[in-house]
Amino acid sequence: MAQVVVLGGGFGGVAAATELRTHLPSDHEVVLIDRRDDFAMGFAKLWDLAGLRPISAGTRSLRGLERKGIRVVQANITGIDATSRHIVTSDGGFDADALIVALGSRPAPKHRQMLEAPGAHDLYDVAALPAIRTAVAEITTGRVVVSILGGPFKCPPAPYEAALIVDGLLRERGVRNDVEVVVTSPQPMTLPVAGVDASRYVASHLDDHDIELRAEHRVTGVDADRGTVTFADGELAFDLLLGVPADALPEVLVAADIAGESGWLEPDPSSLRLVQERVFAVGDCTRIPTATAQLPHAGVFAAAQGRIAAHNAVADLTGSPEETFDGHGYCFLELPGEQVAFVEGDFYADPPDVSLTPADHQQFLRKQAYERDHLAAWFD
Repeated sequence: MAQVVVLGGGFGGVAAATELRTHLPSDHEVVLIDRRDDFAMGFAKLWDLAGLRPISAGTRSLRGLERKGIRVVQANITGIDATSRHIVTSDGGFDADALIVALGSRPAPKHRQMLEAPGAHDLYDVAALPAIRTAVAEITTGRVVVSILGGPFKCPPAPYEAALIVDGLLRERGVRNDVEVVVTSPQPMTLPVAGVDASRYVASHLDDHDIELRAEHRVTGVDADRGTVTFADGELAFDLLLGVPADALPEVLVAADIAGESGWLEPDPSSLRLVQERVFAVGDCTRIPTATAQLPHAGVFAAAQGRIAAHNAVADLTGSPEETFDGHGYCFLELPGEQVAFVEGDFYADPPDVSLTPADHQQFLRKQAYERDHLAAWFD
């Protein structure tokens, strides 16, 4: 009997474990290890912020995977030896015949420290949602700043979606004329990974809602005493700061000494293999270069990579055919009024061949169906 271990219970890990269980012989064991016991899709945080639906409605226990024959271990991962595929956890050690690393990322420590200032919040932190909702509900004058603190960061459209949600909530309360909404980004355009047309599309919607966009503004600090975000060439006062921290590699992966020169895990772009035998890496803990930058840190990409890594782990153990990840992906760009635009294409092309379908309600229903169908397939 072989044992395949998946580290991480996010998009990539859950997709990989499910695919492994589908294609591995029944006498092979699939183990998923994560410190948490819950899974929710990241975009559901913004539905919660907008008041469309609480995030709890889309949250599932990882224990639901056990109904599919996947062993779920809730434990802290404290050590990884990729060469021997030995994993040390708070619940004991595991020796894997094949290993899929899908541990995601953590907020960059320097950005977490910035967001400890009064009036500042981590926009992507589920635990911060109640405080963010309260702050948006109480502000009557001043300035809300949605600030991308660095890169790479999760879900490239989300900061702009959040700014539009804040705009809508302020308008509902009749205070929008007294509250500025500003978005800052270190990037030259809103969605460089998706290209100029998609970036202009987002920027035009911000402009239509009187949301100021300050591109090429790299944050150097947050002054808690003065309530300002500082940049290399100036500063911006805020009454409410919703920050988007850059991603950083989880500490256990830093200690494992398997990162490449980029500081991230660098799997083969097609097979998702690391240099260690029968070890794969997917999702936000990786850096996979493209012609213009790198693959986005986004759940849809992590899930697609997880499925390919699972197939190739099965191929190593059973001799079945390998599969390749072709760089195709997509994302849902949500706009006010239950409207969603759809961005999709070949991100491995040179230049990336990415197109945008303008927003409509049918795409919003498609986004809802994506969550519903995947949660059902994985957990029900």
